[in-house]
Order: sequence, then structure tokens, then C-alpha cells
Amino acid sequence: MVATGGAGDGTTGPVPTPGTAFRVASCTKSFTATAMLQLRDAGALDLDTPVADLLEVTMLDGRPSPTVAHLASMSSGIPYDDPWADRQEAMSTEDFDAMLREGLRLFADPGTRYEYSSLGYSILGRVLERVSGLPYVRLVTERVIEPLGLEGIGYDRSLEVAAIAPGHARVAGRWEEQPWQEPGAFSPLGGIIATPTGLATWAGWLAAAWRPGASDAVLSAASRRELQTPRTEVPGPTRSSYGFGLVVEHDERHGTVISHSGGYPGYGAHMRWHPDSGLGVVVLENARYSGATLPATKALTALLDGLAVPGTEPELWEATRAARETVERLVRRWDDAAAAALVAGNVALDEPLESRRATAERLRAAVGLDPDAPVVPLVEAAPRSDSAAHLAWSIRGTTGSLRCEIRMTPVRAPLVETLELRLG
Repeated sequence: MVATGGAGDGTTGPVPTPGTAFRVASCTKSFTATAMLQLRDAGALDLDTPVADLLEVTMLDGRPSPTVAHLASMSSGIPYDDPWADRQEAMSTEDFDAMLREGLRLFADPGTRYEYSSLGYSILGRVLERVSGLPYVRLVTERVIEPLGLEGIGYDRSLEVAAIAPGHARVAGRWEEQPWQEPGAFSPLGGIIATPTGLATWAGWLAAAWRPGASDAVLSAASRRELQTPRTEVPGPTRSSYGFGLVVEHDERHGTVISHSGGYPGYGAHMRWHPDSGLGVVVLENARYSGATLPATKALTALLDGLAVPGTEPELWEATRAARETVERLVRRWDDAAAAALVAGNVALDEPLESRRATAERLRAAVGLDPDAPVVPLVEAAPRSDSAAHLAWSIRGTTGSLRCEIRMTPVRAPLVETLELRLG
């Protein structure tokens, strides 16, 4: 962990720290899938076995039984069920088994299409219990969490952490605390409680599977890569697939990104990482449907943008290149006259130049930038451009980097119409 932060207004508990635990909801599915592959690797489980051969379950409407792999890869044919399934965690094993015996309705034959099913992962957890002879929570705790030395991760409120953030939902303009659910038959879909540090450590162990010489302890690197391998294509505007307990995304600029979100009564979570660089981001919140995915995605994209080194420089207007040189000088030593000559009239109206000067000086100090440091060639500054009039790039200091972004006006003598400086 290299950076953490917490935010809160005090109305729903203390401002969280890296030691505050949250329910991480469906990020739990990666733990369940890990235990599944452990049993597979030990020769105790065949992923191609129909679930009906392992549990007393009836498929209604004459549909064939999904296999273990179908459950794990979201291709079981069970329809989307989160609003209902998220409220069922504490269901007893006896009631769960009785529900399965009464029969399941599928909307499609297994293996034919993607549909996110949390019930599918609860059934998978019951399969793991039958095969291992251990209750699900004990199985994951004793064979995954404890051997990895993961601190701040567990399934109930006995977890030794600084605090557990109470879950809330916004109802009629007010925050209302949500009831707590104890572990039960639906815990395999979303029962994990974790601190940001704990979940980041977990994500780091999964991401490390792509590195040369990765450890094979607990689950081999090859099997961990299986978790992060596309299996079921997810329909939608972005290129993504479901693996085993994880989502495999394709980013147009940065390639493969692995992720999973979680939503639970009172909580939200998102974890994502970039296998090639090993960088990752975790966001946890104790508010229902507040959207942890968006800030996590923006944060990781910003990190990766600051590292990307293309093979060639982008094609830019000469005015854009000249503006970059001026911004570099301003960041090192601000000059009011040079700043005024650089920008269009809207820039000072959007934010006064005095304020922009203070920001530049604060960021320069934050990243340890030497005012006399040379300007590196653009291709070495992680440039990104979506037109000849646009450029984003990094300025590296001794303790961090700045990310700069400019856009030029579309006139004969272009000026900077957008100027953004932020930590990289």
C-alpha cells in the first residue's frame, strides 16, 4: 500500500482509516472461486461435473443441470437475482437445501450465455462444503485467509479490526443504518468483511500471479491466472468477460484490467488491478449504491496514464507543443505575465490565476520537483492526446509526479483554454 485516504461527514460514524472494515459484498466471489480451484487442483472436484450430481437439486422446465464451471463463470442459466440474494445471507443450510430440492428455474440452457447470478455462487459454496466436508466459512478461513496471513479479513463481527463501518442507505434524504446479516448459506456470494489494507493485500496476491517467479503457495500462480482468464463474454459497450470470480476487462489504452464490484445492503466495493504493471485500486464505502466503481476506475486510469510510454510522440500543433513547454516552466517557477499570455480569457474566469499559481507551487513541493530540473522529451513524459489540440503528460519529481493537461482554442493563434494540474 502506497497511498490511502478516507472521507466522511461524521454522521454515519468516524472517518474511516485503512483499519476500518467494510462488507465487500461480491468481491467475496474471488475467495469462493479460489477455494474451488484449490479443491480442483487437489483432485477432489471436477469443474465439469453437473451440480445435480453433487447436490439434491431439480432443474425445472426440463433444462439440463449447470456444471460447477458454469456456476463459477456466470453462465449457469440462473437469472439475475442480486436484489433478492443480497438479503438472504443468513439463511440456514437446511432451508437452503430445501429450496434447492424444490427446484430451480433457469432462463437459458447452461453454457449458452452470460447472466450474473449470486445464487449461483451460493450453490457453488454448498458444492464446496459437500466436497470438502467443511462448512464454507471455515473452508475459506482455514485454507485461504489464514495460510496467506491476511489480516483484517473475515466473515463476522468478531474480526479484529479498528472498527467496522455501519452500513447505510439514503432514504427520503436521510441516512438510515441497515440491519446486519450474520454468516449463512449465502455467504459465498458476498459475506467477506475486509479493511482496505486487507482487500488490497488480497488483490495484490491475485495480481502477483502474472509476475515471473510468483509463489505457488495456497493456490498456484497458474491457477490464480485461471481466475483472471476470460470465460463468459459480458454483453455491453465495453469489452469484458467473466472469469472465475473476477471480471476481465479490455482497456483501449492500457490493455487487460481485472476487477470485481460489490453491492450489499448498506455497502459498496470495487477492486481493480492492471496485471502488466501490478498497480491496483480498492474503494470501499458504507453507503448502498453510491458507486465505488467510478472513482476506482478513474484512479487506476490516472495512474496508468502517468506511466504509459508510447513508441512515438503524438501529432500536435506547434502551438500545443509550445504551450507544454510554457506550462513546464510555470510549474517550476511561476510567472504571472507568462501565465496570462498563455491562456485564453476563460481560464482566469474558471479559476483565478492566483489560485492556479498556489496550486502549482503546492504540487511542486508535494512531488519534490527541482525548479532547475530539465524538461524531458515528450515521449518520456507518458503523453496522451486525443487530438492535435490536446495533450496530457507527466512531470516527475523526486517523491512523485504531476499530471498536466491542456486543450487549445480552435483559432489562428491558439491559446490554452483548459489547464489542469493534479498529482500523478
